[in-house]
Amino acid sequence: IQTERHDSDMKKILVPTDFSPNAFSAAQYAANLACEHQHGLHILHCYTALSSTFDEDAAAVDREDSTLLKADLTIVDFVEKIQQEFPQVEISYENVRGLLSEVLPREAKKEGYLCIIMGTVGASAKKNIFWGSNAAQITSSSPIPIFAIPQQITAYAHTKVGLLTNFKQEELIGLQEYLSISGSIAELFLIHVYKAEQPLEEVMEELETWKFNIQEFTNIEKIQYLIAPINKEDKSLDTVPEVIYNLIESEKLD
Repeated sequence: IQTERHDSDMKKILVPTDFSPNAFSAAQYAANLACEHQHGLHILHCYTALSSTFDEDAAAVDREDSTLLKADLTIVDFVEKIQQEFPQVEISYENVRGLLSEVLPREAKKEGYLCIIMGTVGASAKKNIFWGSNAAQITSSSPIPIFAIPQQITAYAHTKVGLLTNFKQEELIGLQEYLSISGSIAELFLIHVYKAEQPLEEVMEELETWKFNIQEFTNIEKIQYLIAPINKEDKSLDTVPEVIYNLIESEKLD
């Protein structure tokens, strides 16, 4: 099933869904971004033969057309809920048979898409998980930027933004892509984790040199640093992701 695609100059955000609460939160986040910048949404669901049809007995009893795909009804309900909450956003939707990791990058190559926004599993009580296998596979082959949204995050905000930095050129490309979506950043925090044995003065000198490149982006109002060493004596801060997560939480970045 596919809704009509409107021929216009409006950019669209591509939103994959498996109809989970996680995916709905990501769609709400995408809709909030769309509201701020007058974009549209295209909701995409990928299905397989096993996941697409009603139970045989239930279909015979409850449905006049037993060949109707379960996903055809579910996606309509999913989109209606988003549309009711965001009536001003233009939304199209589509069911495609195939694997998400193959279909989504192919769809993203079509003209008119600004970015992909997809849900991730979020943080569990035992460990910080923001990066699932789907997100990792799709990111490696996507031609457009991807926002990975943790569970229950629905509000789009870009006042305080963190940029993970290890002084690599591709970070500047990523920042440029982000600014093309957000328009501006009030406060940009350069996040850097270093080895405990490295002198702090040396780290600060590297950051100040790198900051010169960031200052070329005129739509960033303020640049600050968030830095910390790896702490081998603290099990909760002895890896780079753990230290980064702690810095993000301490500053309450958007």
